[in-house]
Amino acid sequence: MTQRKRNQPELKRLRRQSVEVDFDGGTLTSDGGLLLLREVDKRLDLIGRIDQAIPDPRAPLYTAHPQTELLTSRIFGIAAGYEDGNDQDHLRHDAAFQVAAGRTPAQGDYSEASENYPLASPATHSRFENRIEKETMFALHEVLVDTFLDSYDCPPEEIILDYDATDDPTHGNQDRRYFNGFYDGYCFLPLYVFCGDHLLVSYLRASSDGAAHHAAAVTKLLVQKIRSRWPLTKIIIRGDSGFCLPRLMRWCDKNNVYYVLGLAKNNVLIRHVEAEMKNAEIWYGILGVKQAYFNWFRYRTLKSWKCHRWVVGKAEFGDKGANPRFVVTNLPSNEGVVDTTYHRPRVQGKQTRQVKEVSTIANLPPDPEAFYRSMYCLRGEMENRIKEQQLCMFADRTSCTDFVANQFRLLLSSFAYVLVDGIRRLGLQGTERARWRVDTIRLRLFKIAARVKVTCRRVVFSLASHCPSADLFDRVMGRLCGID
Repeated sequence: MTQRKRNQPELKRLRRQSVEVDFDGGTLTSDGGLLLLREVDKRLDLIGRIDQAIPDPRAPLYTAHPQTELLTSRIFGIAAGYEDGNDQDHLRHDAAFQVAAGRTPAQGDYSEASENYPLASPATHSRFENRIEKETMFALHEVLVDTFLDSYDCPPEEIILDYDATDDPTHGNQDRRYFNGFYDGYCFLPLYVFCGDHLLVSYLRASSDGAAHHAAAVTKLLVQKIRSRWPLTKIIIRGDSGFCLPRLMRWCDKNNVYYVLGLAKNNVLIRHVEAEMKNAEIWYGILGVKQAYFNWFRYRTLKSWKCHRWVVGKAEFGDKGANPRFVVTNLPSNEGVVDTTYHRPRVQGKQTRQVKEVSTIANLPPDPEAFYRSMYCLRGEMENRIKEQQLCMFADRTSCTDFVANQFRLLLSSFAYVLVDGIRRLGLQGTERARWRVDTIRLRLFKIAARVKVTCRRVVFSLASHCPSADLFDRVMGRLCGID
């Protein structure tokens, strides 16, 4: 005889049948696709590397939750869309997260004496995040770089490192909380370095520092690390005008590192593109559409630059008038091409006779427009990767009081991005879904309902029969397991 439950909201009937809902389905999960993420982690050994980089002062005899378990549940939680540590209060009982953390899913017995007791609580995760020391952050960034280097079967001929900073709004009266006039609010200012889709650096800084704060030191460490494995790879750094620092460019010139950097406009630079700007204005008046002309020229500041550098100037004229842009570069470089320029050096405030300066300079490409669009404009793709970090991997959830704990939270979201990008790189490469955003991957491949059956020999995930992404899921799983 069917028994009806009392005190339940009455839903609209389906013809002659009542519609009821409850949470008595048994061992179910809404994140059955995390099994794919588990396989990616096994391929990259990411959690294991992070665990090795973080010292664990706890006594193993009295430790209920190993550090690898804490890292797995937190990073997988971020990847699955659970941005807060408080979400672990519910996820600790989820079968998919228990399997990912190396535990057999619990079947109702949550006693501490059982091997199937829940995963770590939010309080345990909070203590874990706040015990990480500042010195550990360098080792964790090394894990990011090593994962990037290991993703190549052989060293590439050339890599481009994209630099950019973004705002990370603060939450109340936090450590190193400052007002930033550009973003018009209190925030942190993290520095990101990407190589294509690969994340290499996510360095949290106070917003009182400039956009390029510590960029030279970060570049030096990155280049040393990369060249220790790839000594012959050509390295190019790319960034906007905020990273056009004389110190950084001098270091790159001395260490055979190339750069393509935006250059803030001034009256001297604008004079170099006067003819091109006039042409753009004339043709805009004739055609009524935005016009742009480009040219190469040599430029040197009087005080901060010790040598002339090549600059590509863009003279653009449109609805809002003139919009000149400039990019400084030392690409490409061919020794033996000699440039002769004349300048009037000053000695104790007095001008001397003209002096002939001979220097080895770049052999210019024939088309400055092609260089500008193919080398500089493509840095805009990095902004999409930052959006994935901030919006999809919740990198802005830096709400801890301690600054170092916030840096660790930023790295946790970075590691979650690395795992999901591993799905995109290892499982979706060569398909029409290869450029899916990480939140699309989460929706199509992770958020799949599954019933979990546990026996003495097997843990079976029975996924939803009418899953729209079933074929894609099978294909990705085959690639990750080495079948396809």
